[in-house]
Amino acid sequence: MSTIQIGTSAYPNANLRLLQEAGIAWIRQDFSFPFKNRLGGDLTPEYEQQRASAALWVDKGLRVLGVTPLIGIGLQKPDAAGRMQTTWHDHVPDYMGKPGTDEFLTNYFRLCSFLAEDLRGIVSGWQILNELDIFIFAGPLNPRQAGELVLHSARALKYSDPSLVVGTNTAGSDKAYFLYGYLFTNPVGLMDYCGVDGYYGTWSPGGPGDWVPRIAELYALTGVQVLVNEWGYASTGGLLSEEERRGQPYVCQHKKWYHAWDAGHTPEVQGRFVEQVFEGFYQVREKLFGAFFYRWEDQDACWQCGAPDCPAETAWGLVSAANQPKPAYFAFQSGVKKLLL
Repeated sequence: MSTIQIGTSAYPNANLRLLQEAGIAWIRQDFSFPFKNRLGGDLTPEYEQQRASAALWVDKGLRVLGVTPLIGIGLQKPDAAGRMQTTWHDHVPDYMGKPGTDEFLTNYFRLCSFLAEDLRGIVSGWQILNELDIFIFAGPLNPRQAGELVLHSARALKYSDPSLVVGTNTAGSDKAYFLYGYLFTNPVGLMDYCGVDGYYGTWSPGGPGDWVPRIAELYALTGVQVLVNEWGYASTGGLLSEEERRGQPYVCQHKKWYHAWDAGHTPEVQGRFVEQVFEGFYQVREKLFGAFFYRWEDQDACWQCGAPDCPAETAWGLVSAANQPKPAYFAFQSGVKKLLL
């Protein structure tokens, strides 16, 4: 696949015309564990709805990048003193076994084989799990166990459907380097892209210019093109004061950011951020497999803590929750046109 893949994450009610006019050709969609009570048994209504939703995207002329079932997720919950703590919520059904065991590896392999077959012609590519270099998504897995799980999953998907584009992503932590080494040398050629997420100027320090050296570094490290599975800039949220930063509280605690770029977190700054990121993407386009913006629309509440006024997960969209374009939408549209010339 020589064309740079442009995608996003979106709800099924996203405005198709706006998506297409923005140059978006892919939708990233999560899939849950598909079986009710046993591996290979009856399907859950949730999975059947996800399959139908993915098929509808394909009917609309878009392609789907599936995300294999997450083993769980870390959510922000207040402790007895009211301080937000990351609390692990396990998603693994009993029939799968415990993550990190041989039983789970074998069963996840079988599960991925099923997904490749059941979603043949619907899902064109896969992101295996999500950000396994950080606790919020890796949970009990250490980096070696995470790497082995990704390799098993990739083999299952590719053996079942060799046409699939297969890879995984990291959050870009220090542990990501271990995963990249493990995945791209064991064996060479199994992963179709090197995936990475990044939120410079929001979750981490920096700005749009950080993407050029990051992509160049990962391309040199792994020898394959880079897929930016998630990138973006929050369009709302203030900055933590020095007093609020003491004790390093999570963003959801005070509902403020540690980092900002330019004039802060506003829709206008978000638009300038998107514009400059695409200027960087253009500079390294021969090293770029694709880029998936996170996300299409703003959210009504933060998925990490549940609060509607928390900026952590509510204002990342190119459009508002009502599908009204923000300045970032038009910057994105212009950037894609130049990138794909």
